[in-house]
Amino acid sequence: MYRWKLSSQEPCSMTCSIGVSKSLAMCVRFDGIEVDDVYCDALTRPEPVHDFCIGRECQPRWEASSWSECSRTCGEGFQFRLVRCWKMLAPGLDSSVYSDLCIEAQLEHPPERRACKSPTCGPQWEVAEWSECPAKCGRRGLVTREVRCSDETHACDEATCPASTKNCTGPPCERQWTASEWGPCSGICGHGKTVRHVYCKTPEGRVVPESQCSPENKPLAIHPCGDNECPPHWLAQDWERCNTTCGRGVKRRIVLCVGITGGKVQINEDEECDSSKRAVDEDTCFERPCFKWYTTPWSECTKTCGVGVRMRDVKCYQGRELVRGCDPLTKPVNKQTCALQPCPTEPPDENCQDRPTTNCSLALKVNLCSHWYYSKACCHSCRNLRAS
Repeated sequence: MYRWKLSSQEPCSMTCSIGVSKSLAMCVRFDGIEVDDVYCDALTRPEPVHDFCIGRECQPRWEASSWSECSRTCGEGFQFRLVRCWKMLAPGLDSSVYSDLCIEAQLEHPPERRACKSPTCGPQWEVAEWSECPAKCGRRGLVTREVRCSDETHACDEATCPASTKNCTGPPCERQWTASEWGPCSGICGHGKTVRHVYCKTPEGRVVPESQCSPENKPLAIHPCGDNECPPHWLAQDWERCNTTCGRGVKRRIVLCVGITGGKVQINEDEECDSSKRAVDEDTCFERPCFKWYTTPWSECTKTCGVGVRMRDVKCYQGRELVRGCDPLTKPVNKQTCALQPCPTEPPDENCQDRPTTNCSLALKVNLCSHWYYSKACCHSCRNLRAS
């Protein structure tokens, strides 16, 4: 007459990805109509059945990190945070994905920068890092750095302007060029070339930047090859580094008129090669955007004696724009300890008087001035003893 029947499944427990649904037992009579559970035998009631189910695909979302500290210790600055697009790819697999997914879903992008304000400060000089010394080995030169005022509307004090140039000395002259063995020839005369690696090294064998060796005597890294006799033709060396560390600059390379005579490489005058086939020896180049760290002067030490802390603002600029693109590995420190003279345990009191209730003459005889009580109670007598 009455029996248990498993109900249809409940909605999936997950709105996206894979979840769990549950089927419950209900009591029905002979014609399938649901009735109250008391009509069925409770001992034979089936256990709920759990099945995996698939909800709709998870939608992407923006996730933001916490805000950074204010970029300035005084005045108006900025706080930054990292905003990334995330999506549930599978149960337990929540991952960052391309920002395009959040953009296509027309989700509002949370701000990555906001203004912050600390106590007002006057205009301050801000300086970038010093440039690399351009002097050749054993020579003296000048390094430069950019100096700017933090406030465009109020001029900084010119009398306190930091130096923008200073003397520098080039690297030691014992740096020498070294070269590897020549590689295989790549083709026939006029088209073939053989390549080797050329390094600038210290006497200890450590490889250093090429700028530390003299460019005038750098060995060629590319030679012609292919025949014992090869008429003059143009041969280009590898491009040198871009002449700027950031932004747009110029790169150059050596282009020579070379040939092979009797199996030996000959460098000829340019007129002996076809000028219309000469490869370009100069081209524009672009390094990473010009992001630079700037620092303000150090603040006063937080203490007047002992060990304290001093601070400065460290900001990243691209032109006049405050940005986040600077290399964190080269970020200057913004906080350091400052050690001053030791703090006295008790400031001297020139007007101190001995307490009349204390026998200070006896304290002097038995050498009690080092005791904290007598050094205060007999400060006048103890001070005279130390002075003598």
